[in-house]
Amino acid sequence: MKTIQDFAALLDGREYKKEMTEDEIIQARKLGFVIVFGCSDDRTVFHGAIEEERQTVDGGTLYITEKGLFEDCPCNCIYSQEAKAKASPIEVRWCKGPYVWSYRTEIPHESFEIIDNQPAENLKFCQGMVFDLKGIE
Repeated sequence: MKTIQDFAALLDGREYKKEMTEDEIIQARKLGFVIVFGCSDDRTVFHGAIEEERQTVDGGTLYITEKGLFEDCPCNCIYSQEAKAKASPIEVRWCKGPYVWSYRTEIPHESFEIIDNQPAENLKFCQGMVFDLKGIE
């Protein structure tokens, strides 16, 4: 697997709670790829070059830098504000559109679907994404 397109195709159609194997997470990490998807009703999961989970109840925005997820400074100082302005946003969408979880970003990426055997009424479970962390400026 050499491209984000290949990785997204591999994950497309996986079931909730069976999204990735440990070997796939290791492979993504080696390639510098980041896989993003929703989990449960309150978290966004990052696997691969970034290994994190964030509480994203009702959606929100997460910020990515070439070093990983941006950590907001509680004091909201000028340095934190400047760093955040340089980071790439990922909009976390909760129950907007045809998915329970979906993501929007200007980061070049490929999307994939995660299915759930107990979907919300008229909603697909998750549209996740794969991007190359090396492509973040």
